Amino acid sequence: MDIYAQNILDRYKNPLHKDKKLDATASRKEANHSCGDSIEINLKIEGDKAIGYSFAGAGCAISMASADMLGDLIHDMTTDEILALKKEDIYEMLGIEISLRRSKCALLSLITIQNALIEKQEKLKSWTDYI
Repeated sequence: MDIYAQNILDRYKNPLHKDKKLDATASRKEANHSCGDSIEINLKIEGDKAIGYSFAGAGCAISMASADMLGDLIHDMTTDEILALKKEDIYEMLGIEISLRRSKCALLSLITIQNALIEKQEKLKSWTDYI
């Protein structure tokens, strides 16, 4: 098995950031209705930096591993840096080729965290912003 695919399975089975208690500054729930994946992301911001991250949810290995690995990626990022993340950053983080069909799974956590940060703004991101 490819080492990156193994990493995804490991993070799916043994997540580091799932169901952690967190005094969240921003939270949001999103779902991928095409496959049933759902996620809630909780983010603690201090100043303008992400200092805490947790998620809860259910879904396939790619969506849950992506959500877990996102916690590592965004640690100590500013909110502007998190908002600037693109689908290519997530694909690189995962380290495997993501098909169009699985892209919604891989990007669910990114969309959720970005929407949590901009929830009070007029336009939330949608799937078409990434695909």
